[in-house]
Amino acid sequence: MEYRKIQLTGESTYILSLPKRWVKKNKLDKGDVLSIMERGDTLLLKPREEREIEAEIDLEKKSLELISRSLITKYIQGFDTVVIRSKRYIPPEIRKGLKEISSLLIGMEQFGETSNELVFRMLMREKGDVADTVLRMHRMSLSSLEELLRNITPENYNEHILKDIIQRDDEIDKFYFLIFRQLSSAGGYECSMWIQIAKSIERISDHIENIANLVIQGGKVREEDIDIYKELIDMYSSLKFALMNKSSKRAGEIIDKVKSFRVEEKRIMRSIKAKEPETLLIYESFRRIGEYISDIAEVVINMT
Repeated sequence: MEYRKIQLTGESTYILSLPKRWVKKNKLDKGDVLSIMERGDTLLLKPREEREIEAEIDLEKKSLELISRSLITKYIQGFDTVVIRSKRYIPPEIRKGLKEISSLLIGMEQFGETSNELVFRMLMREKGDVADTVLRMHRMSLSSLEELLRNITPENYNEHILKDIIQRDDEIDKFYFLIFRQLSSAGGYECSMWIQIAKSIERISDHIENIANLVIQGGKVREEDIDIYKELIDMYSSLKFALMNKSSKRAGEIIDKVKSFRVEEKRIMRSIKAKEPETLLIYESFRRIGEYISDIAEVVINMT
């Protein structure tokens, strides 16, 4: 093990010299870029790999669902190019379905095709850290929740906005897949924490989409219950501060609010006389949103 002193240049820039043997071994030179990953108290330095990596998927005797999952998996694993091949030809429905799936993968574009081959290539170089992507995903999901609660009662029903919320869930899924790609080459405790947060935000967004669909199908939410469910907006919004600052205090306050919300939510469920499955499922989805908010707050505490 070697030890190096931290040097200070100017008023705010800290410098640490690299071992010459390590620099030579990795064929590095002045101006080369290193990737830096933070894992708790440890910093991991790696030479940035410019070499593109390619994957192939054999189309033979596979369903569209299975091939689509394979394409998403290769994207998450960090492949730059994915080639899908068939010994004969690629049926139009498979071709169309894969193009639709690629639209959910940020930066992954169709790059070429023949009768028996489809090529998808990553045309974007991921910049920024995972925290920024998670916050963008959270901001979009929070906006959907706010619009949902403004437009689901019989008095304020707006089907156009509800349909827009449903479509927006695909955009949130894009960030979900991108976060997994960004974390594919990382590891350690904090990486697993960000994965849990991203999953919970994605589940919250799924329930928001579910509620919008159920209201369009005839499900009802009583006007007197809306104020209780609007508390979810305050709790979900507060998560941004907790995440950005890794504030265990704010996260603890959110968990306490969710506990109070559970009491009110149980009271509401006991008072509901409606038997329509759509209505009951709406209220259940609101309950689940509260639980996922609590889950994220607990992860924030575990990260501090």
